[in-house]
Amino acid sequence: MKKGSALPLVESYKVKGEDICMLSAVNRQGKPVVLAGAEAKSLALRLKNTPHYCPQCGSPVLIKAGNVNIPHFAHISHTLCQSFSEHESPRHLAGKADLFQWITQTAEAELEACLPGGGQRPDILTGNIAVEFQCSSISAALFKERTEKYTARGMIPFWIYGGKPVERKGSYVKLTPFQRLFLRFHPHLGFYFLSYDPERKGFTIYKNITPLTVTLCTAHQRFIPIQDMTFPPSASGSDRDVSDLNTFFDYRRKWIDQTCQFDRGHRHPFLQAVYASGRNPYLLPEHIGLPVRSSIAIRNHPIEWQFYLLLELEKRPAEEIIRRRIELGHVKEQPLPLAGGKTPEMAAVEYAALLDVIGNPLSLDSPSLGVKLEKEKAFTEAFGKAILDKLIF
Repeated sequence: MKKGSALPLVESYKVKGEDICMLSAVNRQGKPVVLAGAEAKSLALRLKNTPHYCPQCGSPVLIKAGNVNIPHFAHISHTLCQSFSEHESPRHLAGKADLFQWITQTAEAELEACLPGGGQRPDILTGNIAVEFQCSSISAALFKERTEKYTARGMIPFWIYGGKPVERKGSYVKLTPFQRLFLRFHPHLGFYFLSYDPERKGFTIYKNITPLTVTLCTAHQRFIPIQDMTFPPSASGSDRDVSDLNTFFDYRRKWIDQTCQFDRGHRHPFLQAVYASGRNPYLLPEHIGLPVRSSIAIRNHPIEWQFYLLLELEKRPAEEIIRRRIELGHVKEQPLPLAGGKTPEMAAVEYAALLDVIGNPLSLDSPSLGVKLEKEKAFTEAFGKAILDKLIF
């Protein structure tokens, strides 16, 4: 293997599921020993019979390395050591080693650092940046808790997704609720999502992510080999990759179709509210169901929560209305622990501001689907650019 190269492909290795695996330990003198990089296997074989210890709990650990094992340390016996919150898969170990090699090319870093007070051990610590390479799914509550513990220490949590590939649906992407926890926001990138694949040895960045439906999003995707990525990653200029407004209207109709055809569609809170007001969901005004920048913080189609807002917007503030609807169970919140300030309340405020931009049109429903299509075309020509620009700028 060429010096400086990363670990071989993940498929070449295995790790026993019951092991508490680590890439770093300390020797008898308390000096750290790291099994990462091109020399990891030769170092592991050379030190295999030398005593090493877990830096967290002090228990003895073994070096495991061979033709089918990623070189790593493992506790000799079952232990209550809380070094890591989850068992580490071969993919996680390989990715963590790759990322450590990548970061240490330009910055000082510590692998599996033990933070004061215990209880937290980031995969990599460099300066005040705690790097977490997360492959397995964890709850939103745990993700948020670990993030807040880092920020309480004055540290920057830098989460990198390492799980299953993002699912594609044609030219769109489908982000799961867990994957959405990794979303960040940058003025030049919009909402973006960063993943690393230890098999392909590279990052995939999805930027300008904009919800199209409850599950589908538009996004600009780019693959960057690890050797070509800077650390910390820099924000490149915005590549506009947002569908025109007609696409949003088309998918709005498809969502209504699916909701109405569902076995209990008539019990859907949104449809009940529409029918109770004597209206037809297909013929609602064009300005109900529009994309806004922070709408990804809401796990409902925009036509739902924007309809609720317009029912009460003259009586109370937008942020108060959306929070009340969340509490009633009519609207679901998508936690975004890494995108500070991007909340359902922010989405509601952005929508209210958008109505001001387009002149707060009268709430006139269309008399027929034919008229509705003509009105959508005219609306797109008049306001399409202004609405889509608000998603990026």
